[in-house]
Amino acid sequence: MNILEPWIFLRMVAGLVGVIFFVRAATTSAKVLRHFDLARASEGQLALERRVELASTFVRVATVTQVASLALTVLAADRLSHGVRGAMCAYGVFHANDMGFPALWTGGGVALIAGVLAQVYAFDARLPRLDLVRALSVLTLAVAPLAIADFLVTSRFFLDLDLNVVASCCSVELDATEAGAARYATGPRELASIVGPIAIALSIALALFAARRPRPPMVALAGAVSIAALPPALAATVLEVAPYTFELPQHVCPFCLLRGDAFGIGYLLFGGIFLAVVWGAGAAASALLSRRARSPDVFAVFEAFARDRLRRGAFAWAVVLAAGVAPIVRYAIVSGGASLFR
Repeated sequence: MNILEPWIFLRMVAGLVGVIFFVRAATTSAKVLRHFDLARASEGQLALERRVELASTFVRVATVTQVASLALTVLAADRLSHGVRGAMCAYGVFHANDMGFPALWTGGGVALIAGVLAQVYAFDARLPRLDLVRALSVLTLAVAPLAIADFLVTSRFFLDLDLNVVASCCSVELDATEAGAARYATGPRELASIVGPIAIALSIALALFAARRPRPPMVALAGAVSIAALPPALAATVLEVAPYTFELPQHVCPFCLLRGDAFGIGYLLFGGIFLAVVWGAGAAASALLSRRARSPDVFAVFEAFARDRLRRGAFAWAVVLAAGVAPIVRYAIVSGGASLFR
């Protein structure tokens, strides 16, 4: 049984723990929407406020677990590639059945959403009153079923995975497609190599500008640009950075970037992109929700929180940009300035 595979078992346990914490927080959220009232000072209201504080802890722990589950999904697929014939990296394992890539995308999406939710909880924790408790309750109730869906999709992928199948590796599926279509020298790659760095640079500039004097409209704009930079940043990583890392113009496998022969540069790239988007979106969410708060010093709290998150996001994008440029510069040096694609 696949569940007895150590990495699959660990992934299933992590996913189940995340679901339990999210569902537990969601039960409190449902009670908040029915009974919470700051104007009351009854014993039941005080008990509910204490449960809200506990629910915020559940959400934060669940978020960490959800992000760890995403990492475990990739690591489990990579480790299983050693035992699946024909799979040289995680790509072959994800490609081995129809639920592989849906499990990956679902896990990534839920991890991003959970990360932003945790940022909103962190903003609310700085406010002296529970002004955002109802908005947070609605968001928590929305995330809990997403976590359940991710667990179910990922479980089906791993439990239905045939470890005796002959899989296709990235060099057969991706490299051959790129080389056969001759697309690696033009088209999407060139567009990604231009749009990706521009989007990242714009995100950094807007984040630093908004951090100087955080105002809700500018902070929301900086966060929106950071979110919009996600697709071009991923495209540039796969289509531009990966080929230069391996010195093969058609090698566009993102999973190989996580391996030792690539010096694990994928962890910096994908991890940095994830954190930059979460921090930027968290700042934007705090800007949108700050108007709901009625605390007298809400604007001062918002300024400090937004400034901190925007600066973190700018730093994360800067790390991504530096990590992406490094293989290109290295190849230019060792090749004497020759282009990899011509």
